[in-house]
This record gives sequence, structure tokens and C-alpha cells, in this order.
Amino acid sequence: MTMTYEEARAALAAKTLAEQELARIGTCPPWRHAAFAAVETALVLSPLASVTGRFAILAAVLCAGVLIIRSDRKRLGVFINGYRRGRTRLVVAPLLLAVLALYVVSTLAVFDWHLPWVSVLCAAITFPACWFGSVMWQRVFRRELGL
Repeated sequence: MTMTYEEARAALAAKTLAEQELARIGTCPPWRHAAFAAVETALVLSPLASVTGRFAILAAVLCAGVLIIRSDRKRLGVFINGYRRGRTRLVVAPLLLAVLALYVVSTLAVFDWHLPWVSVLCAAITFPACWFGSVMWQRVFRRELGL
């Protein structure tokens, strides 16, 4: 099968339009950024809970993830994976490392250092960091797709 110059141009134009539409619908309301930040914050705070409480928090976080995905699909028609390839990884990788570091410090603070207030401080850092990271991810995503 050979493609003519006009067919190739039309295909590229259709791809560009599809990317722009995806970027347009990929705009999240503030509550969506807050939901992501709250889920991450709950994980960082989880060492403060009892063993049963930590399992309950983990179950709630997993359920929240499913609900966020379902909400995105219902609201937008799609769920856009945050770990997609492209420039958005330059936002996700440092954010993931920061949250992991905050979780490790929170865990050490509770179990080894016996300083539960450090865990609360880590959570207080996690929420705004994840909110900001989510907003930045959205901006990079939209810019990458042409908006």
C-alpha cells in the first residue's frame, strides 16, 4: 500500500487535531489535583496509624485510585496515565522520588526516631507538592500536545 502526499498530509492533520482535542479535554478541575494530592498525603501519613489502620489506608488509597480513574473516564471519556512517555516524565520522576523520600522519612520518624510530628510535617509538605506536581504535569501535557 502506498500513500500519496495528500493522504499523508491529511493523516498528519488528523493526528494533530486528535492531539489537540486530547489536550483540551485533559484539563482537570482543581478538585482532581486535590484528590491526587490527598491520596499521596494519606500514604505519607499512614505510618502514624496502627497496623490495621495502615491496611485500611492502603485499601482506601486503592479504592480512591479506582474512583479517580472512573471519574476521569466518565468526565473526559478517557483516563490519561500519568506515567506516559514524553516530557511529562520530567515532572513525574522527581515528584515520585520526592513522595518516596517523604514516605521513608515519615516511616523512620514514627518507627525508629519516635518523632510522630515529623510524619505530620512530611504530610504537610506532600499535599502542596503533589498538588503543584499535578498542575505542572497537566501544563506540560497540554504544551506537549500543542495547546
